[in-house]
Amino acid sequence: MSRKQKQQPDTGRFWILIGITALAALVGSVLWSMWVDTLRPLIQAGDLRAVVFNLIGLPLILVGVGIFVYGGVVFVRDTFQSYQDETLLENMVIIRAKPSRESVTAARWQTLRIFWRVWKPGLARLALGFLLIAIGGFLINL
Repeated sequence: MSRKQKQQPDTGRFWILIGITALAALVGSVLWSMWVDTLRPLIQAGDLRAVVFNLIGLPLILVGVGIFVYGGVVFVRDTFQSYQDETLLENMVIIRAKPSRESVTAARWQTLRIFWRVWKPGLARLALGFLLIAIGGFLINL
């Protein structure tokens, strides 16, 4: 006889739904704040130039913040994953043991090259996000 097994709920989908809902609430509240606190008063004042710059700058800032946060996640994730690299682990042993100055120096440089290769994608996203935030901030203050 075969028993019917109880189906386990898919908790992954639940958390994805929670995340999407939280993200939608955050973006919605920011957009509402942009409308109520920034755009509507500028429209009522008749400052069309400022409205246009804010309509360009504020979304740029939002996208920049998203890219910046994602870059930080990529940076941390890739850093932790790099500790699975055998060369990096061997270099750490050499650096801690300090057998000779030359071998420690070579291990440190090799470790730095490994980390630089691992960190470049995250740092590039962080820089792009920061650049978009800076451009958006400049535009909304014109």
